[in-house]
Amino acid sequence: MLDRQAIADLYDRQASRLCALALRITGDRDAAADALADAFDALGRNDEVHDPETFLVRATRDHALARQTQKRPAAVLPTVATPRQMVEDAWYGMTVSDLATVYRISEADVRGMLSAGMSELRGQFAAGTK
Repeated sequence: MLDRQAIADLYDRQASRLCALALRITGDRDAAADALADAFDALGRNDEVHDPETFLVRATRDHALARQTQKRPAAVLPTVATPRQMVEDAWYGMTVSDLATVYRISEADVRGMLSAGMSELRGQFAAGTK
């Protein structure tokens, strides 16, 4: 069984990659985060894990697939595409094609909104605000 520090170190090294995997499967950030939490919870409860990284990839995939088949409430589905939302979704692993499909806009519009969002973000960092 891994101790808490070993699991925390694994989380620091692998969480972003695993979250991107779960997001790609589920298409929903909340479901992806839940799948990732379930995978780490399963790792903490399993005493017979020989390769924790492989276990986490498989557990994340399995939990994400299970969440993918669950009906999502209408409130979770994005309705309006904003430059900020595009940048956030891209940060969590969605591709331009994924964004275009989810928001039902062209890939060219997605690229334009990503550019505008990044420009806005750079301006906020330069000004020192959130």
